[in-house]
Amino acid sequence: MRRRGKKQRLEIKLRHMLLSILIPITILFLILLMLFGKYANDYNRLSQNLAISSEFNLTFKDKIDLEMYYVAVGSSYQDEFPVGYVEDALDTVAKLKTGTSNEESKKSLEHLENYLNNLKKRMYELVEMKEDGSATYDELMNFLEGNIRTITRLVTEEVQTYIYSESMNLTEVEAGLMQNVRLLLFIMGLLLCFAVGVLLYRAFKFSASVTEPVTGILMNVRKVGKGDFNLYPVHTDNLEMEEMDAGIHRMAKKIENLLENVKKEQDQKHLTELQLLQAQVSPHFLYNTLDTIVWLIEGGQQEEALDMIDNLSVFFRTSLSKGNDIIPLSEEIKHTLSYLEIQQSRYKDIMEFEIRIPESFHSIMVPKLTLQPLAENALYHGLKNKREKGKILIEGFENGEDLILRVTDTGQGMSPERLKEVQESIDTGKRDGFGLTAVQERIALYYGEGYGMKLSSEEGVGTVIELRLAKKIQLKS
Repeated sequence: MRRRGKKQRLEIKLRHMLLSILIPITILFLILLMLFGKYANDYNRLSQNLAISSEFNLTFKDKIDLEMYYVAVGSSYQDEFPVGYVEDALDTVAKLKTGTSNEESKKSLEHLENYLNNLKKRMYELVEMKEDGSATYDELMNFLEGNIRTITRLVTEEVQTYIYSESMNLTEVEAGLMQNVRLLLFIMGLLLCFAVGVLLYRAFKFSASVTEPVTGILMNVRKVGKGDFNLYPVHTDNLEMEEMDAGIHRMAKKIENLLENVKKEQDQKHLTELQLLQAQVSPHFLYNTLDTIVWLIEGGQQEEALDMIDNLSVFFRTSLSKGNDIIPLSEEIKHTLSYLEIQQSRYKDIMEFEIRIPESFHSIMVPKLTLQPLAENALYHGLKNKREKGKILIEGFENGEDLILRVTDTGQGMSPERLKEVQESIDTGKRDGFGLTAVQERIALYYGEGYGMKLSSEEGVGTVIELRLAKKIQLKS
């Protein structure tokens, strides 16, 4: 059974894994960015306020006190009435108000604004006193000291108070920034550890979800490569792996069916070839046999003609074997004997034969047309080409659970090179005209690997063919 559960594609699983890490980190980064932006804005605002107020504090009192002294004494150094400095100071205070959030600093700016408005009023009063000439020099100096310079001193002190308040506010901002940064770094460290843990867990889980089914699929592919189609079920929640596994199973099933069909077709082909071989009689053999029978009758050798007719009848009867493919060895011996006796009538000057197979072997079942092609090969490729009398000896031996049939001829034999070619053609199924390949294929069909024929030959001496069969025949599975 496959595991139940939601199946996803690898791309989606990988995307979810990355999003589970990126989203928290992105959110934290945005929070940190917003926090830094806020603190940077506050820091810039406070720094700007301090810079403006510091410059204002350094120049304002000295300018006003000096210019108003020139007004009081009627000095020629005075170019213009210095009320513009106060107006500029009021504009500066207005700007500072818009950028100030601290309550203490706001109070300082309100006091400063009142001082500046009062200072402007006193400056005009001093000018009036000077212009109407009603005030003495001492009265002017006392007014200058008691009003103008006192107010400018208060302005300076209030600016100092504002600067101190903003400086403390800036220090608090810096301290808050550092504290929040440390807190955020701590949280980020925890989140990073958590993210790494989640990433490792998901990575291992993702890796296992890929490697485990891939390993199973690879094992199945190896089994198919070895011809084993009993595949393992692969459990996975990945759609790609599930599709691949299903494809491997379908492919294996098709290959298995294809191989079974090919095997059936090959077996049927071999059986058809066997049946064709059984039904096939060399036209030359039949023509020559009938011609010999006619010649014997015309020569008055009726008895020899009858014997040849009888042998030809046995030859055909055994070839048919009532449609049976497997026959007793005794029937195969009769078939081979009838063939050799027919041929001896024609080639009695160059051929003699002997069959030495114990009767205890006669009941062993063998494929028909096993011995006769070997005897035919010994005659046509051995004795006939030697042009002198030779012998064909057919023997039977027992070797454990196997039966050895040996066909020996004293014909022309073969060179080592030719022997190698013939043996290779038999082993590889190549047809070379000897007629032995068909016998070898039939033996392999019925008995399987390890059974068949082996040749040995010496040029000018003869050839030996050993045929190994099992005593108990059963079709190869």
